[in-house]
Amino acid sequence: MTNKELLKLLDDRGIQFVLIGGTAMQIYNSPRVTHDIDIAIRTLDVDAIIRLMYENNYYLITEVGNSSCSCALSADEADAWVEETRAGAVSFIELETKLLSKKIPHEKIDISTQVDFVFELGIPFTRLMGNARLIELKDTSFYVASPEDLLLLKEQRRDKTEADLLDIQFLKRLIKRKNS
Repeated sequence: MTNKELLKLLDDRGIQFVLIGGTAMQIYNSPRVTHDIDIAIRTLDVDAIIRLMYENNYYLITEVGNSSCSCALSADEADAWVEETRAGAVSFIELETKLLSKKIPHEKIDISTQVDFVFELGIPFTRLMGNARLIELKDTSFYVASPEDLLLLKEQRRDKTEADLLDIQFLKRLIKRKNS
């Protein structure tokens, strides 16, 4: 499933969401390269997201090792994992065939199918949604976080990568241009 198809599916199901992360950065013309998609959702939609993803051949990643990752085999198992770990985000990968074993070698995973749903952010979802920009395409629409909120999310990260630092510089320049 393409990212556009995924966003349309979420919209069609009435799930409120805001695009964040590298894909949001690209919408603002950042040179950033990203392979996954990061989506902010409301905590109350986590169960619906898990069910929807499993209906569409996505599996929740529960652990990443050196040569493989582990996945929850069912939506019920994924729900239990989220409850047990008190995770503030969930990562899914799309697989073409039904998963029979929890372990998947890294070489069998297409990283471009990874979808991260974040439901515990340093910004309340209502604020994120209220500040977000509506992007309207021919057959769907979605919200992307404002540059100011993306900057705040980046600055709040404790474990900033080199890409995060470059994103922060880009966002500060973008906001400065917008305000001048």
